[in-house]
Amino acid sequence: MRLSNGEVLLRWPLAQHIITQGWYYNDGSLHQAIDLRTQIGNTSTQPVYAAEDGAVDQVQDWDGHTRTGMQSYGNMVRIRHAPYKGGALQTRYGHLSSYCVKYGQQVNEGDLIGFSGTTGNVFGAHLHFEVILNGKRTNPLVWLDSHFTTASRQVFTYRAGEHAVQLPEQAASGAQTTQNGTGKLQVITVGPVSQGDADAVFSVCQSRGLTDAGLYKSEWV
Repeated sequence: MRLSNGEVLLRWPLAQHIITQGWYYNDGSLHQAIDLRTQIGNTSTQPVYAAEDGAVDQVQDWDGHTRTGMQSYGNMVRIRHAPYKGGALQTRYGHLSSYCVKYGQQVNEGDLIGFSGTTGNVFGAHLHFEVILNGKRTNPLVWLDSHFTTASRQVFTYRAGEHAVQLPEQAASGAQTTQNGTGKLQVITVGPVSQGDADAVFSVCQSRGLTDAGLYKSEWV
């Protein structure tokens, strides 16, 4: 959707928002996308939804064996959305088990476009999600809200200066934050703290560059 300030808030393409790989892979290599966990109970085939209104401008059927080039995406859908600040905005959904849209079809935000799977170059079931602006991939997390968790502390979220298009009112339940004009952030959390709250605090510290600067410290007592 388009916000009143002109920014774009995309809908999460899955019902659950658990990131297993971020803009950088967990080994530090460049990913330029996010991977979302699709396993729920005994199934990994989950509905995939359009992140915003738009038109399907590419679909791809996996050939069943090639794992390089465009075929690495497996069964894939790409949607072209309304321009953002004059630039072309697209989202891509990869490794689908199947899709239920066709080239040129108009879709609304939240419409079902397919189901997650393991096609293409994958080691396990997940949804590969990209946001492309003017032909270049951008960190999807800056277009989404901040309501997500990560599969581990190794998952990369934001580069310095990046953050979700909509920030939570408070970094985590029970956390107190203070910010001054220098952009410094202090967070003091007294346990017990849930994994979700701990991940939320860590994500905020990453977004402000504190982890890269060595200013983030976590102690368990």
